[in-house]
Amino acid sequence: MKKLFALTVFLLLSVLTFAQYKSTKLKMADGLLEEGKLYAALQIYEDIAKGEGENKSIYRKIAELHEKLYNFEEAAKWYYELFEIQDGEFPKSEFRFAFLMKMQGKYKVALEHFTSFSKTYRGHDRLAYSKICKNEIKICKEALESLPNAEISIKKIPESINSSYTDLAPFAHDGKLYYSSIKSDSTLTYTGFLDSAPTFQIYMAKQIEDEKFDSSKLFIPEILNTPYQHTSNGSFNSKGNQFFFTRCKENINGKTVCKIYCTSKNDSAWGKPVLLGPEINDRNNNFSSTHPVLMTYKKQGRTATEINKLVFASSMPGGVGKYDLWSCIIGKELKCEKLENLGKKVNSFQDDLTPFYSTDDGYLYFSSNGHGGLGGLDIFKTQIKNGTPKKIKALDQPVNSSSDDWYYNQMNLETAFFVSNRLGAKSYHNNTRIDDIFLIKKEKQKFLFLYAQENDSLAKEIHGGIFKIKFANDPKALAKQVSSGIAFKVIPNKTYEITAQKNDYINESILFSTSSDTKLDTLTWIFKLQKIDTTTGFILKNIYFENNSFELKSESKQALNKLYKTLMDNPSFQVEIGAHTDNIGTDEYNYKLSTQRALEVVKYLIKKGVGSTKLVAKGYGKSQALKGNIDNAKNRRIVFKIIDLNHIDQQKKK
Repeated sequence: MKKLFALTVFLLLSVLTFAQYKSTKLKMADGLLEEGKLYAALQIYEDIAKGEGENKSIYRKIAELHEKLYNFEEAAKWYYELFEIQDGEFPKSEFRFAFLMKMQGKYKVALEHFTSFSKTYRGHDRLAYSKICKNEIKICKEALESLPNAEISIKKIPESINSSYTDLAPFAHDGKLYYSSIKSDSTLTYTGFLDSAPTFQIYMAKQIEDEKFDSSKLFIPEILNTPYQHTSNGSFNSKGNQFFFTRCKENINGKTVCKIYCTSKNDSAWGKPVLLGPEINDRNNNFSSTHPVLMTYKKQGRTATEINKLVFASSMPGGVGKYDLWSCIIGKELKCEKLENLGKKVNSFQDDLTPFYSTDDGYLYFSSNGHGGLGGLDIFKTQIKNGTPKKIKALDQPVNSSSDDWYYNQMNLETAFFVSNRLGAKSYHNNTRIDDIFLIKKEKQKFLFLYAQENDSLAKEIHGGIFKIKFANDPKALAKQVSSGIAFKVIPNKTYEITAQKNDYINESILFSTSSDTKLDTLTWIFKLQKIDTTTGFILKNIYFENNSFELKSESKQALNKLYKTLMDNPSFQVEIGAHTDNIGTDEYNYKLSTQRALEVVKYLIKKGVGSTKLVAKGYGKSQALKGNIDNAKNRRIVFKIIDLNHIDQQKKK
């Protein structure tokens, strides 16, 4: 009895000790989280989850931390685990899972869970989430059907610009590229909590060639650099003598607060930065203002007046969402006059950031995660008329992607920069991708003219034909129809599949490459089309068999592959493969041999993928010897004859 009592006491103490140990670890993790040591806190939470099993509150913290640290794949896994066990306690875990699936480009899975969540969620804000889900469902459906704009190419800026860390805020001015980065000789993982961690600074690189820049250097460091503060998000005024930028540092509550400054250039020297007024910046450090850019336009009236507005992102009170885009006229001594919110056409319930105004096309570009898009932040544009933004439009793929895409900034109408953590960007802890600078290039246009001629010695032009053109090797590509001699816009460095069609002629297709090696703006291709002959057919050249055998020689495959292509270009045809022999041997022997040879050709074509009902094998033996011909080699021939122009493949019909 004493032994049983002692064992019971020991087990009870063990349970209490484990519970105390678990409680201590949880307090430690919560403390690290409060101090901003996210990676250290995450590691402890995951250790607790492994030892304790299904714990909803721990699962939620792990999922939220992974999402905050941009590890969307891991965050999605934990949100899904929470969704499976939460039993109504954390219903929004399904919404977060769906959103993160969308950010990974898994639109079909995202669509399923946005739909499920919208039907089952019963929270107090269900009407708002119902509206959000309706938009997300629409976006997922469109993403599954949409195709990238083939006239746009995306390239990552070279490593001489992109560093080992996050690179942000690219903008072009006077033949130079400016951007914000953390430069270091060694690779950090960002997993430590370093009081002396490096800060963002603004760099400058001179453009050498179209897409090449020389080594970068700090831009006026004696003016911009400030210890323990991030300096980023720069932009010039139209004259280049004022430079607006952002400085960010932590307030007493550990929250990072950003403010907008301006330095002015007198003669050749930049002056001390000036903090913009209280209309823009919060003296109490409770909200942030960042991403300044000047929008210069002419206001129409009796006399056109040039207006200079500073457009910026801010979390100040009175906005529509978390970060809104605001504007104010910049007057003398950098005073902000007539502060305005850009309104609900531009601002969403979430974050609207990184504005850029293009004087070339009169559009304001910005990024948002609240208007719906292919992923997280997407790039939008709105036309500005007399200072008023019009309806917004998302930029096409491949500029927008399932990842975060922001900081759009044009060099000219053909070239622009933006920042993204898409596939191809650098990665760090747990393969989490961080932001790199990418280049957008609009490909120069080329024009293709197509013609058709008779496939004979006269090469007479065929009128009334049509050509169907689509991108090669793209199952989603839709064919466009073009008439003979009509210019068709093509894109450099692309391969097209083109099919020529004309009644009473055999369709012909080619793969046409618009290689960048071709300097010409205008390209031409002429098809040679064969007129349909349903009586005698066409002799297929270069098809050989072993002597007195129906075994195909290997050198016959090239001709048979050409026949296969013709049959695929003309799917409505039913054809006869007729085999003929020379005059040597008996009628019975030659008939049998020719039938076997015809069947061998048919077998080859069926193996390649031609429907069996489209092919008829027939042996003629020596019954149709060529008249007046004494060369037996010419009598040993395979003839391709169209016997039905509108045949329906029964296998496909089934």
